[in-house]
Amino acid sequence: MSVKSSNNRIVRLIILLIILACIGFAGYRAYSGAQGGSRAEKTMDTLMNIIPGLGSDSDISTGLGRDPLAAISIDGVDIVGVVEIPALDIMAPVTGKNYTEEYFASWLDGSPVQGNFKILGGRDDLFRKIASLKPGDRVIFTDIDGVRYNYSVTTQYHLKKWDAGDNDLQLCYESDGDTYFVVGCSGE
Repeated sequence: MSVKSSNNRIVRLIILLIILACIGFAGYRAYSGAQGGSRAEKTMDTLMNIIPGLGSDSDISTGLGRDPLAAISIDGVDIVGVVEIPALDIMAPVTGKNYTEEYFASWLDGSPVQGNFKILGGRDDLFRKIASLKPGDRVIFTDIDGVRYNYSVTTQYHLKKWDAGDNDLQLCYESDGDTYFVVGCSGE
């Protein structure tokens, strides 16, 4: 066997290994994404049994809830409520502060009672389509006590992480290390 044919076989083997590694990584990402979605779905099933009227579009805010938000623990995750974005067919659990997991949203700051309420979602999963929201689209947050807050989309912008913003509700995802992409909403 010549050195050239031996080198060709080694190159083909390396290419095959790279292809198999890429397929394996893609499979792992799909599996872990499905697991995250599955966990969020199980959490939503539990919340549907706990929060009366969740998911029914009444078009009416139901008053003011507790401030700070109350939380319940479901499978070791503190949940403060549910965010619904009908235009994007999103209904997702909102976790307590500083918790992030795929297909869950996370409460960053503010509150629905005081304003400047920030909810963070993943740019590659839950909030991947929020940039397509238009002024007037509805967003609903229902807290763990069943108090419903209705909002209307008003604007989109970028916000430095340390700034508060100036909307009743801000749906955001991290656009780079220092900045959030924000969809600003006003309470109805």
